[in-house]
Amino acid sequence: MLSLDVLLYTLILLPRTVQPHQENSRNVFTDVSVLSEIVESFQVQDSTMEEALRTLRQYDFARILIGFEKIVHREGEKTESLSLSTNSATVGQILEQLCQQSKQYQYEVIQGGIIYVHPAHADSDPLGLLNIKITDFSVEGKMAPAAIILRIGELAPELASYLNAKESEYYSRRGLVLGFPGAILHGNMDPEVNLHLQNMTVRAILHAIVLYSRQLSDQTPADIGGNKIPPTSWMYEFVLNPEAPTGLGGIPRWVAF
Repeated sequence: MLSLDVLLYTLILLPRTVQPHQENSRNVFTDVSVLSEIVESFQVQDSTMEEALRTLRQYDFARILIGFEKIVHREGEKTESLSLSTNSATVGQILEQLCQQSKQYQYEVIQGGIIYVHPAHADSDPLGLLNIKITDFSVEGKMAPAAIILRIGELAPELASYLNAKESEYYSRRGLVLGFPGAILHGNMDPEVNLHLQNMTVRAILHAIVLYSRQLSDQTPADIGGNKIPPTSWMYEFVLNPEAPTGLGGIPRWVAF
């Protein structure tokens, strides 16, 4: 059994199989070329870090891949106000200036070239949901990688079991009946995926889905108009709410962007 520090995963992409390799999510990736990419014009005004990162990603969806953990907050609470206007700055310079202004976040480039942005001091995950270890994560069929990120709370077995148990406890204590979610529909345009990951934390799975989405985008032909589904990025936030029906004292959200 591998330790939490050494993450083994297998990405299987039809029709080609990508061989397993090891990843240490705490190690900075040696290839930081994405930080050297020039952004011709970058402008944000009175923005949050989330809004700034969304703006940065719009410059190059194919190369600027991000994993972002937001600081714990209440619904609608704005914890910062970032303003930056640059021309011909590198991705690294923009991130440095955003983090210096915010003083709440730091970033690193991890395995695969993902820019991982997370709190420098405050908490992003008070219950440790991102650290839950998933023994076997498997998704097959038509589903966009972005949808996998959105549904990680039900697709990752150990995470889903924990969330369901806490929700059931909440309803049981109040004598309420827990409803059942409706069916999830998939579109015909969704790509065919065959994704199998083993012995990884939820956080590492989210990083792996981003890399998988890049491989999928690279290997999928463009449509008749020359368009391709770009790789995705992920964000996690925990919104404090003691009365939330999740039974967690708040609402965890996984977002693709």
